[in-house]
Amino acid sequence: MMGEGAGARMFPVVAEVEGGEGEAGEDSEAAPPRPSPIRIASRPGGMVGSLAPPEIAHEVRARFGAFIRDRIDPGAAERDRTATPLSRELLREAGGLGLLGFTVPASAGGAGRSWREWGWVLHEIGYLSGDTSFPMLLAYLGTLSRMLFDTGRDDVIHRYVRPMVAGDRFGGFAWSEGHDPFAFQTTVEETPSGYVLDGVKGPIADGLIADVFMVFARDRRTDDLVTVLVERDDPGVSLTPYPATGLRAAGMARLRLDRVPLPRGRVLVSADGLSYGQRFLNERRLEMPCWALGRMRALLETCVAELAERLRYGLPLTEMQTIQAAVGRMHAGVETSRMVLDHVLARIGDGLHDPLWDPPLALAKYHVIREALGMCRTLQDILGGAAVFQAAPYERAIRDLSCLNAIAGTMLTIEVDLGVLTVGDVELRRRPRPKRHDQPKGEP
Repeated sequence: MMGEGAGARMFPVVAEVEGGEGEAGEDSEAAPPRPSPIRIASRPGGMVGSLAPPEIAHEVRARFGAFIRDRIDPGAAERDRTATPLSRELLREAGGLGLLGFTVPASAGGAGRSWREWGWVLHEIGYLSGDTSFPMLLAYLGTLSRMLFDTGRDDVIHRYVRPMVAGDRFGGFAWSEGHDPFAFQTTVEETPSGYVLDGVKGPIADGLIADVFMVFARDRRTDDLVTVLVERDDPGVSLTPYPATGLRAAGMARLRLDRVPLPRGRVLVSADGLSYGQRFLNERRLEMPCWALGRMRALLETCVAELAERLRYGLPLTEMQTIQAAVGRMHAGVETSRMVLDHVLARIGDGLHDPLWDPPLALAKYHVIREALGMCRTLQDILGGAAVFQAAPYERAIRDLSCLNAIAGTMLTIEVDLGVLTVGDVELRRRPRPKRHDQPKGEP
């Protein structure tokens, strides 16, 4: 996956893994090949099963597999090394394949598919793609296009949604300001000719790529949160790179807004923009774990395949119980994450989720990210130097997954939210029931 040499690419395992001689570095000893006790394909779909049903996995490979293999992956290492965003050309090609309007209705040029199907597709793309930034950007761009479509405004659909679906324009979500997520310092003020916007937003996941930004700002008059659209070439708009440890091809940026004048038609939500923004954040809570779990699957399979070829004390590493236990821990993390996400996706398919803040959906994000971070630590423990060298197929993927804790928002915030809900629910159920005035005497 990292570097340009042979063995630098992460590869999914689709057949039984056998031990044997290989390039084992410091662990190498001359010994006859021995079969590994770990067989990935011991049941239909393999021990490491996909989140997506077979028909979706097949569709992703048939429609997008060649594009990922031939167009996205070859430049992934260089984009990461130089913090160069995925090019507009590549994203335009993705739009032409239907990846930027998957859930947008056909009336605006999209595919009109379900959110549940989109979660499956993101998972498979996360599994196949050597650039973790790619599925992350697809998730951001797709959700933003759908939210703009749902305004029902013909002017917004014509100016933004249709070009976004085609890959001719790209949108950014400008929520974060680098501190308390609900203490907004960016302000908007009404003027005789429209509005004026002041503030700083960042990091924005695709800020260096986006043409238009959905900005959340505090109304100076009402102190309520409003949502406006800011275009990249508006007067007073400036962008600076904001690269992170991983996911460096996403084009993260800081957006500065210096007395930016806006016409009245750029206001999307004039009151309670908090609820509007929560919808984007809620959808991200599902989409992020879906593609992250795809990367975890690929990492696990790559690790097992490589360890089966490394020899230590004359044995393949996969025959050592400490290594088997580590692989078992990683498998448990991947499989429990798959089951949690499968349950949440089923609820979404049945329309049982809350579009603003859904506890099971928040739990899914919480669980998958914790397991992803745990997998990174385990890989570093058992791989040693291979986990940090760019020539090995792990270093970039580990950095990308390690960023999830930050870009997902503070995990402790989810714990607090879930704790508050739990306390409130228990207290409510333990309160004495009010007595009915028409209850007969002596009746229990």
